[in-house]
Amino acid sequence: MINKKNLKKYFKIEYEGKFLKLMSPRAQNFIRINKKFELDEDVATLAGLMPDGSLIKDLRRIYFGQKKDIRKVYLFKKLIIKLFRPNNKIFIRQGCNVLEAYTNSKTLAIFYHKILEIPKSDQQMRVPPWIFKSSKKVKIAYLKQAFDMEGTILKRLYEIRFITKDKKFAFDLKRLLLQLNITSFVNERIGGTHKTIQYRLSIYSKANFIKFKEIGFSVPFNKKRFENLVKKYKI
Repeated sequence: MINKKNLKKYFKIEYEGKFLKLMSPRAQNFIRINKKFELDEDVATLAGLMPDGSLIKDLRRIYFGQKKDIRKVYLFKKLIIKLFRPNNKIFIRQGCNVLEAYTNSKTLAIFYHKILEIPKSDQQMRVPPWIFKSSKKVKIAYLKQAFDMEGTILKRLYEIRFITKDKKFAFDLKRLLLQLNITSFVNERIGGTHKTIQYRLSIYSKANFIKFKEIGFSVPFNKKRFENLVKKYKI
């Protein structure tokens, strides 16, 4: 459960039955959270989508875009409504080869950054610190979305791979996986359209694949590859 004293640092609070109505000073929008708001699997799922999202640096907009699996766009919208009941709209639009969802809410953006510890767009992506202290189910919920967003399985089915431009994020994931007894390796590489430095996190061996099965994939392409991997290693 989150600390109400911490909420008072950033929001004006009103009590509405079983909800807390939060509004950032000078903001025109508000959110409503359950009085017993917990950093649970739903919150971890929302945080895990952010490798393909962006918390705009002026803390006025949250953006999420997807082209691999557009179901994630609707999941993003569904979870924001379920968890925060915002009074402003969540827009979905077709961008350039990507389906986009975004919401303009200073209050929600500040909650993301200050309470959920989601980095802004001008900062390195990181795993929120509270994830490391959470239950196994919460850790799996975060990793499931993160790997769906940025993970892949090589065609020869010997490696589960995750690539990021953020070094600290790669090592955060390595640490989080280790908490689930999954060993991984991080290597620096040059890649991408503009040939920049990236960090490749790699998972090998049947022993690790067995444990990774609890995380799995839901994006159709990688889900099928993972099913083939499971068959190959007779897991």
